[in-house]
Amino acid sequence: MLDEWIRKNREDREGEKVFFQGKKSKYLLVIIICIGLLALIWPGTRSEQPEQRVLQEANSNKAVDSADSLKAQLVAELESILSQIEGAGTVKVSLILSSDGIKTYASNVRKESRETEENDSKGGEKRISEESVSQDLAVSAGDPLLIEEKFPEVLGVLVVADGAGIPAVRERLADATATLLNISIHKVRVMSREGGEK
Repeated sequence: MLDEWIRKNREDREGEKVFFQGKKSKYLLVIIICIGLLALIWPGTRSEQPEQRVLQEANSNKAVDSADSLKAQLVAELESILSQIEGAGTVKVSLILSSDGIKTYASNVRKESRETEENDSKGGEKRISEESVSQDLAVSAGDPLLIEEKFPEVLGVLVVADGAGIPAVRERLADATATLLNISIHKVRVMSREGGEK
């Protein structure tokens, strides 16, 4: 049928260079445009799911990166401060943390109660009351709303310093580290650096 229609149009318009003038030609044009638009839209709906997965992975990587960067920042600050103690020399610090910290998110709590009255054929009444509680995360701009973030507990600290061979310097380094991190002194170990002062 399409073949006949094309031949008929060729015979009718031989010599003319006008396209899509008849009713059938206009319908064909509309169909072609619809198929083209469908072809453009179709792959876009499939690719959204991998993009969402990538965004979720990026958000979880951000959390890990932020914990690592916070630890690195704390180590750098400790090294800077401890190296200023008289006789300490060059200082290197290693921290062991219990976790990545604790994050508390806001949540929405909804309580619903429902009462139902039932009458049976004998004239008896029965009341049923149901209560349900639902809780979900509060979201702001597509991300959960963070209320509080607690730094993880420090399990241990190793301080390696040039001047740690001198007992008075070693004691000052241990006390300063325990005070800065608000931990007990038994969690701090100060060691002399190879080739440091003795």
